[in-house]
Amino acid sequence: MREEARHERQRETHRALYERFAAGIGVPIAQPSEPELAGAEHYRESLAATAVPNASGGEDTHTRFLPAQAAADSEIPESAEPAGPQDQDYTEEAPAERPAPVFGDEPRDEQAAAHKAQRRKRTKRKRNLVMLATVLIFALVVSGSVFFIKSLLKQFNPDDYPGPGGATVEFTVEDGWGVNIISRKLEELDVVSDDGLFSDAVADSEAENRLIHPGTYLLKKQMPAADAAEILINQRPDKVFYFALKANMRMDAALKEIAKGSGLKEKDLQALASKPQEFGLPDSVTNLEGWLHPGEYRFPLETSAKEVLAELVKATKVSLEQAGITDLDEGYRILKIASILQAEARTPDYATVAGAIENRLDPGNRETHGLLQVDSAVIYGLGRYSLQFSQQEKQDASNKYNTYVHKGLTPTPIGSPANPAIEAAANPEDNGYYYWVTVNIETGETKFASTYEEHQRYKAEFDAWCDKHPDVC
Repeated sequence: MREEARHERQRETHRALYERFAAGIGVPIAQPSEPELAGAEHYRESLAATAVPNASGGEDTHTRFLPAQAAADSEIPESAEPAGPQDQDYTEEAPAERPAPVFGDEPRDEQAAAHKAQRRKRTKRKRNLVMLATVLIFALVVSGSVFFIKSLLKQFNPDDYPGPGGATVEFTVEDGWGVNIISRKLEELDVVSDDGLFSDAVADSEAENRLIHPGTYLLKKQMPAADAAEILINQRPDKVFYFALKANMRMDAALKEIAKGSGLKEKDLQALASKPQEFGLPDSVTNLEGWLHPGEYRFPLETSAKEVLAELVKATKVSLEQAGITDLDEGYRILKIASILQAEARTPDYATVAGAIENRLDPGNRETHGLLQVDSAVIYGLGRYSLQFSQQEKQDASNKYNTYVHKGLTPTPIGSPANPAIEAAANPEDNGYYYWVTVNIETGETKFASTYEEHQRYKAEFDAWCDKHPDVC
């Protein structure tokens, strides 16, 4: 309605001006008031048009304030009245005009918003990086502090080796060496874990004389400091004897080695070895075969034969207890199996072979019918070490260790088993094997079979290898 009223006022003004021009009246029109905001563009165009000069070359002062449309209206005949509001077509309502946006406002807003979003992302990323770096630095500081504290505590309270020790080490004490020098040398040789532990062990010793005499001693790698101190304190190397027994060593060979290293009489050792009950063994044990535990031993010179053998038997009992066997009758059975493992298999195969032995010992098995059928037992009964024996010897029932003829376990162990073999015999693998054969003695490769036919193929591999290496077989 406001727009229609404005247009009506303009038409009235045009008619009045036309009448004045027709009558020759040249009265100037007063200055127009400030146009409404809706007609701003129209008046800008009208004001520009007022600068047109009249026909006489001068400026028409009567028309300089008129809109440009006034000149067009002056040419319309008087009878041609402007169309009234009722003559206009308002079929479609014209959309309301929106003020034109200022150039550059919208892009600038979008750019500002995008810049703000990027700034927020950068700020968030920087904040995350700072937090991550802070956490990492904190973790490093904490771990470093823990490591430092542990190192510091270890300096004041170092860990001792649990024992019993590893390889034998010859340690020579020179004249003039005191406890401090000896302890440092022992740590350098890795006999003890810390020199301070050895010094403390010497100071805590209950020996009346804590002197360490010059000479060469037999110690072990990574042994407890107290054990090393016990060996060195108030002992003279020339007052002890030493011997070492290998795994799988038979009793007769072990007794000879003991006699050689100790100076004890072999016949005295043999007599004692035939009386196992004197060492606390059950009546089922007929001799000390399998009970002379392998290892390195050192005794004072005055040690008796019985004391030496008692120490070896004690070591075997400890090994059985560590494997979970406390009953000595059951322990004797375990030693028999372990001695076969020691002679027949490699350490990685011990548990598998132990499972196959248990399968063979089952009287109901249809493969070996309770026969062990192990060559190592046969040659033990023959008193030989060669793996080869004749077909006649294989059928010889007089050999009590002939497991091709006699069912069950051997009368005694066939050697001295070490700890891994005892552990495997006490804890056999549950499997379906009945046969095994080492097809390459040099590498120790062993193949297992559940049937005799499969075993024969592996046995042929072993025979072929032996044909190429007769000096080994």
